[in-house]
Amino acid sequence: MGFEFTNKVLLLDKDPEFLMEMKSNFDKEGEVIDLVTSSSASKGIGLLGEENFDAVVSCSRMQKRDYIDFLNKIRNEREIEVPFVLLIDKKDNEIILEALKEGVNRVIHKEENINLSYNILLEVLNQEIQQYLRNKELEQLRYEFNKNFRLFRI
Repeated sequence: MGFEFTNKVLLLDKDPEFLMEMKSNFDKEGEVIDLVTSSSASKGIGLLGEENFDAVVSCSRMQKRDYIDFLNKIRNEREIEVPFVLLIDKKDNEIILEALKEGVNRVIHKEENINLSYNILLEVLNQEIQQYLRNKELEQLRYEFNKNFRLFRI
């Protein structure tokens, strides 16, 4: 299963080299993800206010704000419900459990091999965005069904 059209994804990471390498991989001819990068949460928040994104990917350790503050800001203040993928530098069960409890859709390990990280992230984004779109479509179908048959809950 693949993407049917180009999806826009915001990637936040404190490492500019990682951002450049990931951007380069996603910019390859034929890729269907438009990757926008930011090295700070505050710039990421600004970008989310300016553009629509289909998913957000964040490193677990951002400058000045951690990923939970960033996630809460986009979910609660901005009411953005797109998939949120967390990149972690080391496998730590406490971070993983906390992230999932806070509403992160997927946690993946940031591999030392950039191509491996790219391939894993591409597959995860494919899965998460497709699931998000299916859920939105199902929500709309339920709404239309309830509207047509006047089955609204009070």
